[in-house]
Amino acid sequence: MKSIQNRLQDIQISKDVFISDLYCVYLRDISAVVVSDLHLGFEEEMNLHGLFLPRFQLSHVEGLIDRIVERYEPETLIINGDFKQEFSRNLSQEWTDIIHFIDRYSHHLKLRFVRGNHDNFLMTILNKRNLDLPEVIETDRYYIYHGDRDRSLKKITILGHEHPSLVLRDQIGGVFKIPAFVYNNESGVIITPAMSFFSSGTDVAQSLLSDEHFTPALRNTDPDRYRVYGITDEFGLVDFGYIGDIRTDQKKGLK
Repeated sequence: MKSIQNRLQDIQISKDVFISDLYCVYLRDISAVVVSDLHLGFEEEMNLHGLFLPRFQLSHVEGLIDRIVERYEPETLIINGDFKQEFSRNLSQEWTDIIHFIDRYSHHLKLRFVRGNHDNFLMTILNKRNLDLPEVIETDRYYIYHGDRDRSLKKITILGHEHPSLVLRDQIGGVFKIPAFVYNNESGVIITPAMSFFSSGTDVAQSLLSDEHFTPALRNTDPDRYRVYGITDEFGLVDFGYIGDIRTDQKKGLK
């Protein structure tokens, strides 16, 4: 097992729990990493709607997974929902990309999948490789589910679904959107950023727990008590502080 030394790459938020600039949560005590919202097949679904995109979602995702495996040497890789893109069926690209992904990593990793709101027909594909698709993965210490369903918050809860990001604006109107982890130390809730290249994310300072973008279990929590850790190309992980303080600073900047 490799030690954690570079604080820009990894931040320990609880005992044996690290968030990473590789879009994953590393759970050292159970030798597992958790990622979410890969949305494989996104390009084909967009093509059906007349938006033609180059197909590099799979290579983007696998590039990150390769680096995760090299850095952490985990025994288990947990895909916490929205492994695929299309709600209503399995597209041909999804079949191809998902089988390729499974065959590439299943020889040296235990692959576990959690059902997300985009994964209605994923089980048909996973059956080809004798893999399960539970709603929740729960251990003695961790409670892992996608976030689209109304479940409890207990233990250390790891969610996806929100695609969190932080939007920064400069004085001349420039806008920078940064994928981010969101963490509440009081409740032990971790929300992971989307691994998908095409999912730019929801601005947590404006939209976390709003009517449009929310995880049902978070309705009764205070969004201002969540801390935001952005993923940047230049600095790695950056602690931007609490959402409440970010909102206050943004309001001051608008005056």
